Amino acid sequence: MPKLDQYELDILHSVENEEWQSKNNLDIRLLELQSYIKNQKKKAISLRVNENDIYELKKKALENGVPYQNLIQILIHQFATNKIQLNM
Repeated sequence: MPKLDQYELDILHSVENEEWQSKNNLDIRLLELQSYIKNQKKKAISLRVNENDIYELKKKALENGVPYQNLIQILIHQFATNKIQLNM
């Protein structure tokens, strides 16, 4: 198991001490989330990317067990939702 930081350890101990309770209606919530995902519209785009960058993306995608197109989609989504920022 990877080394956990203090915040992660606190969560782990909290779960182990049964301080967390599952919400009822998990089936309803699952259906809501599945509906949200199904109704998201996707648009195909075309862009030119440096060959070396594609090679590195494919390598990182392989290391993480995801197709490289999905990795690109994840990166775009994270940037669009301000989860990652440009360091220029």
